Amino acid sequence: MLPLVIDDRSEESKDQSARMIQAAAVAIEADFIFMVREAWKLPERYMPRYQDILDKHGSVGASPYAEDIAAFSLETIHGTWIAMPFIKPKPPSKKRRTIGVVEFAHMPEIQGRFTGLLPAKKNGDATLH
Repeated sequence: MLPLVIDDRSEESKDQSARMIQAAAVAIEADFIFMVREAWKLPERYMPRYQDILDKHGSVGASPYAEDIAAFSLETIHGTWIAMPFIKPKPPSKKRRTIGVVEFAHMPEIQGRFTGLLPAKKNGDATLH
């Protein structure tokens, strides 16, 4: 296991983080990549207004409609699985939080800078795909 920190302060730093993950996966001949991030998502009722919300607030996280989630992704040579449980308060504490049920779903259509980072396996050799 090789823990890496994702720098998400800018688009350039996100791209650099993705390249770092990909290079580390090649270097250790990884069989999978597991990522854990804190993120935000919109409730379903606001999804039709997604672009308007981005235009007005700049990001989902900056909008008043954002809900905190934990974002888990598991990339293997067989595909990518995603889970996004809600982060909720853990009473009686005002600071402690917990996550809901974690249910992974196979998402072959998922795209983005943090997908497709696992090296392709060919004849026992790790090469980028």
